Amino acid sequence: MATVVGCVALSHSPVWSIAPPATPDSPGARFAAAVEQVRGAAVELRPDAVVVFGPDHARNLFYDLMPPFCIGAEKVHSVGDYGTVSGELPLAAGLARAIFDGVTGQGFDPAISLDLGIDHGLTQVYGKLFPALDLPIVPVIVNAGCPPLPSFRRCFDFGRAVGRAIEASADPARVLVVGSGGMSHWPNSISAEDPGITPEWRDFLIHGRPRVNELEPARQSKTRELAESEATGQINPGWDRSLLERVLADPEVMAGLDGEDVETAAGHGAGEVRTWGAAVGAWGGPLAWAAYEPVPSWITGMGVVASFVPQSQDQLEAAAAGMSRA
Repeated sequence: MATVVGCVALSHSPVWSIAPPATPDSPGARFAAAVEQVRGAAVELRPDAVVVFGPDHARNLFYDLMPPFCIGAEKVHSVGDYGTVSGELPLAAGLARAIFDGVTGQGFDPAISLDLGIDHGLTQVYGKLFPALDLPIVPVIVNAGCPPLPSFRRCFDFGRAVGRAIEASADPARVLVVGSGGMSHWPNSISAEDPGITPEWRDFLIHGRPRVNELEPARQSKTRELAESEATGQINPGWDRSLLERVLADPEVMAGLDGEDVETAAGHGAGEVRTWGAAVGAWGGPLAWAAYEPVPSWITGMGVVASFVPQSQDQLEAAAAGMSRA
């Protein structure tokens, strides 16, 4: 029987990889330091596999076929956008199949991929938490930006089903669950239902699969130019901090979020915290610590929340000492 030994939910941002903090006083440095403390505590858990819930940014899933959830079950490769690793990653295939079978047995119908591509929405946090890139991963794409979107309740319940499937697995793995995305930000739309996008971009969102490699250099160049210009993005630190406080008090608050309310207050990019809800649902327990830094130059409110099953009281105290409460 597998065991869920910890949960980490954290923000990602393209600029985190291409323009990391240069000094301890640079924007994003406090957030990066908090993630490093979480990384150390996670490594101490000695996980055998990591299940990462994350979004796609119109690089692997398109409106020719847009599932609410997709599980990679045989091969997984990273496209290597924004300075993240490129190429095939180790996949926990047996656990992935057990999760797929387990959630379908509980009434969910995710898509399955035998060769799943992922972008920075999953790869960045995987690489930050496990820089050696040697921990087997089960990638789970949660549609967080392409309406019609799964509700926050559905994402939480799906995550809970994933947690049950892990616990029911015959694989004796120690599993860390991770949610990647958010917090508040207003990125360019990847919704084909958005009347404000150009016809060309809408066509790409539907038919762009064969053109991903062709357009990728231009997409990354625009982001790099934005980072180098020291431009800032709109974020809502008040909403971010409030969410962290609420989820620490009651993790199931993630299930009660309303999609329209979230988008109005924190931008359509904040819809990515659906991945947090899935991870928290899979964890099934309280959350212990959080940290937050508003980083307008990264175009995102950067937050992290985590909890672990300690191997000893000493380890729990060491993990707590290294993390800052929001």
